[in-house]
Amino acid sequence: MLTPIQTANATTPRQNFFGTPLTGVEDANATPAQGATRVSISDEALRLATDNNREQFRLTGPVIQGNLKSAYQMPDALVQEMATREKEEKLREDINSRYAYEHQYKPVGQVLVDGKLVAEVDEGGGYGLAHHIGGLSQNDMDPKARVQEIARALQGKGKVEVKYSDFGPGFGGWSGPSAPESMLPKFTARSRADIMEEVMDTMDRLQAKSAPAPAATAS
Repeated sequence: MLTPIQTANATTPRQNFFGTPLTGVEDANATPAQGATRVSISDEALRLATDNNREQFRLTGPVIQGNLKSAYQMPDALVQEMATREKEEKLREDINSRYAYEHQYKPVGQVLVDGKLVAEVDEGGGYGLAHHIGGLSQNDMDPKARVQEIARALQGKGKVEVKYSDFGPGFGGWSGPSAPESMLPKFTARSRADIMEEVMDTMDRLQAKSAPAPAATAS
């Protein structure tokens, strides 16, 4: 089910003001707390454990508990590296968000049916829909080609009108491109996945050491 504002996957990553990909209606007056999303360490730990078909572990703060006799304490160095990674990601997010806000995509076409706005396409290739329209390509498309695709899909639904200028009120919300990589500070910390992989590997080794030795075979 498409939300009222549905964006295509543009070649240049699309950002809203809060640094997250634009996937639904964006309130221009939303606060960062409403628009931003964060991935917690616990989610990452559980994801890695599941992906590797390992025992499920629970992360509480810097302590991971599993089928070990005692909890595994993340070394201070890894805790600090994780905190550094989070700060660096947040800084890049903020820069991307501001850049997107300052370089908002402009509409290039609107599609109306019986005088009512049904679709709007912007110069980044993203599009907004008043309701679900089946059969649209999931691939990147030239914005004007997308307008024409939507217009064709609406044939038989009423009087279809395509506008490339003199636009009426749109759906609201906005999106824009991510900042060029040259504008973003480089990461000094490893990715969260790499850090948690080291944690999980260490726990595997500890679990193997704690396993009971095989019973001796009588000769």
